[in-house]
Amino acid sequence: MNLSLLHTPDGVRDFYGTELDMKNHIMDCFEKNIKTFGYDEIQTPTLEFLNVFLDDNDLSFESKTFRFIDRDGETLVLRPDYTPGVARCAVKYFSDENYPLRFFYKGNAFSNKGLYEGKAIESTQMGIELFKDDSFMADFEVLALVIKNLLSIGLEDFKIFVNTKDDKGRIDKIFELLEKMNYSEYVEFDEELDSNFKYYTGMIFKVYTFDVGESICKGGRYNSLLEKYGEGAPAVGCVFMIDNILQSLKKQKGSLDSISNIKTYVVYESGKEAETLKKCEELRESGKNCVTVNKDNFDKNFEEFVNSGKNEIIYI
Repeated sequence: MNLSLLHTPDGVRDFYGTELDMKNHIMDCFEKNIKTFGYDEIQTPTLEFLNVFLDDNDLSFESKTFRFIDRDGETLVLRPDYTPGVARCAVKYFSDENYPLRFFYKGNAFSNKGLYEGKAIESTQMGIELFKDDSFMADFEVLALVIKNLLSIGLEDFKIFVNTKDDKGRIDKIFELLEKMNYSEYVEFDEELDSNFKYYTGMIFKVYTFDVGESICKGGRYNSLLEKYGEGAPAVGCVFMIDNILQSLKKQKGSLDSISNIKTYVVYESGKEAETLKKCEELRESGKNCVTVNKDNFDKNFEEFVNSGKNEIIYI
C-alpha cells in the first residue's frame, strides 16, 4: 500500500457512507422546497474567465482564486463563487425577457485560502438567484426560503442576521412580513453586519448556528452586478453552504438514522442464486435497498457490522 497516494491536499476531503447520505438528503430537501417557489435549475461551468469574477474595486480577490492559463493565453479560474457566473449566464441568454427570472444551482466552488487558515478550499454550495424583481417581496421570498429549507431538515436553532446598504424602511417592511408569517423569531437586524463581496447594494444577511464558526448561508441584494456583463437588472439571492449545514445538523441532531441508507441483506447459499435474485427483485420493487451476500462471506465480523445499524437480514 502506497500511503503517500492515500492523502488528500489540505482543504479538501472525501465524503462517503452515512455522511454522504445526509449531505444528499439536505440537498434533496432544499431542491424540493426551492422548486415549489418556481425556481429552475441552471448549470454554469466550473472554469470561467478570470474577469467574470474580478472586481475592479477589490484586486486582492484575484489572489484568492485558482488560476490557469489556456493555450490562447487567457486566464481561467475555478469558480470561487456561483453568483457572478449565473449573472453572466442570465445576461447572455435572458436579456430580452421582461419578467422575473428564478434560478437555482448546486455544485462545488473553490477558494484559494492560505495554507494556515484551516478552511476548506473546496465547498459544496446550493443557492438561488432572483433576477428582474426589485420589490421587497423578492427580498422576503429569499429569506422565507432560507427558513423553510433549514426547518425542513430539522435544523431549528439558527439565526438570520440582516443589515442593509440602502433604505432601512425597506427592511422594516420585510420584517413586518416575517412577523405576519411567524418567521420573526429566526431573524434579527444587525447594523454591524457586512459582507466580503462588494457587489451587494441593498439587503445583506448571514445565517449562523451554534458550534459552527462560519455562516451556513449568506446572501442579499446586488442590483449593480449585472451591469458588468452588459445589461443592468435588479437581483437578489443566497447561497447555502452545504458542508457547514451538514456539520451543524450532525451536532444538533446527533445520530440521524432516519437519513441513513438502511439496507436489507439477503444471505444465500450456493445453488440458490436464482431464488435469491427473485427475492431481491421483490424487495427492490417494494422500495427497499437490497444487497446479496454469499453465506460463505457472511462471517461474525460482517454480521456485527450489519447489525450495528437498523438493517434487516434475510436468509435464503
